[in-house]
Amino acid sequence: MVALLKRLTNLDVVGAVMQSPAQYPSTHNGFKADRQKLKGDVKTVTSNLNRNIQNMATKIRKLRQKCHRQ
Repeated sequence: MVALLKRLTNLDVVGAVMQSPAQYPSTHNGFKADRQKLKGDVKTVTSNLNRNIQNMATKIRKLRQKCHRQ
């Protein structure tokens, strides 16, 4: 019974919310903007991954040269 009363008192805010709905940003060209941002993120991740691979390959090459000298 107490739970039911709590739910009923929470329903009091419905009228206020209906009178002043929240303002949402425009979704015009939303998918296009998201796609462009995603493409930029993919380029950044690819660039960082390639740089890390190149750095690791250089380190491995130097270690191999060091081992062959000894």
